[in-house]
Amino acid sequence: MRSIFLLTTCAALSALLAFSDRFAGEQHYLSESPDQQFVTEAAEGGMLEVKLGELASQNGVSQEVKTFAKTMVTDHTKVNEELKALAQKKQLSIPTGLSAKKQQKFDSLAVFKGEQFDMLYMNMMIASHEQTIGLFQTESNKGQDPELKKWADAKVPALKHHLEMAKKLFKASPGAAKH
Repeated sequence: MRSIFLLTTCAALSALLAFSDRFAGEQHYLSESPDQQFVTEAAEGGMLEVKLGELASQNGVSQEVKTFAKTMVTDHTKVNEELKALAQKKQLSIPTGLSAKKQQKFDSLAVFKGEQFDMLYMNMMIASHEQTIGLFQTESNKGQDPELKKWADAKVPALKHHLEMAKKLFKASPGAAKH
């Protein structure tokens, strides 16, 4: 019964967060160039990954999840710094904090602890990395600035690796194994 609740909660939270991000993004970025949109979304996503990774070290219970979270903090901090330097070089603005929607994602996960947190965090990492891979591939294929396109393309393999790690951990989690 507990597993069904965890799975249902996980699915509902994922759907809510995916749709809220999509609609908010469409309205917010209509007046920005495609490269500026990419920088803004990538920076906010990277900041969220770091904050969620730090949260996982506090609220998570599984050592594997905590190790994954530490990797996310390390890798995304480095990518965030690279993106900031590149954006400044290209005279593109970079956000200094999370958007309201990204903060809402963080807040929605911060209320959970233990095994339930681990499942929801890993599910969020799967959804987040799928979305981020799409964002980076779109920039790589359709961006206007050649250097930014090349940079985005170079990050896709690591993002795909993160996604595979997240899927593997989610499938191995106690709640997922009971279904």
